[in-house]
Amino acid sequence: MAPRRKKADNQDMPTGLSPVKLRGVVRFRYRYPSGKDFWFPLGTHRMDATEAAKIFNAEYRNPMIGILENNDKYNRTVNYWLPKVIARVKTEEKLSTHVLTLFLRDCERLTEQQGQTYTKSITLETVNDYLDEFTAGKSADVYNRKISFLKKIFSYLIDMSAMTYNWANDKKPRKLELKKRVRLKIEDFQAIHKIAPVFLQVAMELSVQTTHATLEISRLKYIDCSFFPEPKRIDGVLIYGYLRIHRQKVQTKESSRVEIPITSALKKIISESRNKVISPYLVHRLSRYPKQVGEDCDHPTQVSSKYISRQFSIFRDKAGICSGLDKEVRPTFHEIRALSIHLFTEAGMDPQSRAAHADAKSTKIYQENHVDWVRVPAGELKVL
Repeated sequence: MAPRRKKADNQDMPTGLSPVKLRGVVRFRYRYPSGKDFWFPLGTHRMDATEAAKIFNAEYRNPMIGILENNDKYNRTVNYWLPKVIARVKTEEKLSTHVLTLFLRDCERLTEQQGQTYTKSITLETVNDYLDEFTAGKSADVYNRKISFLKKIFSYLIDMSAMTYNWANDKKPRKLELKKRVRLKIEDFQAIHKIAPVFLQVAMELSVQTTHATLEISRLKYIDCSFFPEPKRIDGVLIYGYLRIHRQKVQTKESSRVEIPITSALKKIISESRNKVISPYLVHRLSRYPKQVGEDCDHPTQVSSKYISRQFSIFRDKAGICSGLDKEVRPTFHEIRALSIHLFTEAGMDPQSRAAHADAKSTKIYQENHVDWVRVPAGELKVL
């Protein structure tokens, strides 16, 4: 596999030399075939850095590359091995579209920074370089996820004899901060719902009745709703059909697929969500650009989970909810899930299976089309 093609502006740069924006300042970095970096002093002119790199390459680089690759056929650059790792991940791991997209973005970053590094020259310094550049100013959660990403990449490289030790295992993760967000109260929910646009009202109502978070709510389609020819009374509750939800966070577990009974409350939400906008999604809207498909969406009318969350926060603030607190601790859309679980518990109903928690015990599992769905007990909440 050929090394990643340089940007048009950098085509004149010799192998190993690249401009890197570090803490807002562009500096020139030369990466030796061994993977070690040399940083040119601040203020070095592009022409001077290019000339120095050309002189070094002419005398040392080509012989060194030949020695490295001839002595060990597995000791190739990250650019050579990473496409093979990506192909294996796509084949061997059942990643959701969202998770795969994040993985590929991290791979691009690794290629950009360490593409010319030979895999058997990777050390703990390589790991630190990656973390320093791509997690600066980020949360402990982001920092730890980047470590996990490197662990995954290195484990595949070890499996293919391209590395002998997983250096990311030596990196100490950061301690996660406890979430300090204020819980959403029922009166807060009602106040936000009252002034929210229709699509957000539908999303909020679906979340509180199903206990599911914004990612699942944003992906619910009308075809996920199956209605009986006639409503049935099951365990004393009038049921109109079932709504199927596949929770992405635990998608590989049996409990991740749930069938939620469509009670009168859910039926009303589904019916009233239909309007003049033709869409396959329960939560939908016409954006400013009707033909444009949003991020992580597959239809112009679908509303992304990120947009739902942002709009919820905007209308939360318009409603004056927790206005005396910092924005970081004000309740987000995700708190509707916690509110729903709390209200179902208060109503004497077990919310675990409904919420697709892996430790749900009192569930009824049946086989249909080779997929297990957990049918949960009927229940609805009076919130509006």
